[in-house]
Amino acid sequence: MRSRPEASAVRGGSPGDESMGWSTIPNYLTAVRLVLIVPFLYFLRRQNDAAALAVFLAAGLTDSLDGYLARRFDQSSFVGRIADPVADKLLTGVAFLALAFSHHKPAMPAWISIAAVARDILILAGSVALYIAARNTGFRPTKLGKLNTLVELIVIVTFLLSAIFPDLSIVLPLFYTVLALFLISSLGDYAVQGLTMLRLSRPTRRLRG
Repeated sequence: MRSRPEASAVRGGSPGDESMGWSTIPNYLTAVRLVLIVPFLYFLRRQNDAAALAVFLAAGLTDSLDGYLARRFDQSSFVGRIADPVADKLLTGVAFLALAFSHHKPAMPAWISIAAVARDILILAGSVALYIAARNTGFRPTKLGKLNTLVELIVIVTFLLSAIFPDLSIVLPLFYTVLALFLISSLGDYAVQGLTMLRLSRPTRRLRG
């Protein structure tokens, strides 16, 4: 007999713990984070790094608030579980690509921007493949994944600050190296999680068949 934690992993979590609705304050904050991508890009194009930084920090604040409010007021939802990480990846992905390829001066190294975006694409592709193979929507952020997101935010904020305070640019090569290590390790962590979830789903699928 399958243990309850394993069965829950196969089903993708406990449906009773989540609302299927979308009209919650955390989801509205996630929507705001998506909308803020537009003014962020606008200010970057105009080389207004201070304004771009302010918008990016505001977007980061919505990320902290939506998670806190979802836990504090029990407003977790299926929509939020999917939309929140997508919004995070869009915000950081757009930031990395814009800072590397939108004629921003100085430009972020292309290799670290491509690596960050490629990791997110691989994780998204893996999530879709897992759903197709096991009908599992329970892909959860790992500790390494959360740390990776934090390091990405630190790199982007430090890069924007370095345009205002040039002396900060001396730490950027070190930050790029640290981020690269987190990109690789967190991707491996998600791969292990996905393979484990796929393995746990197989007995259930055989029993159903």
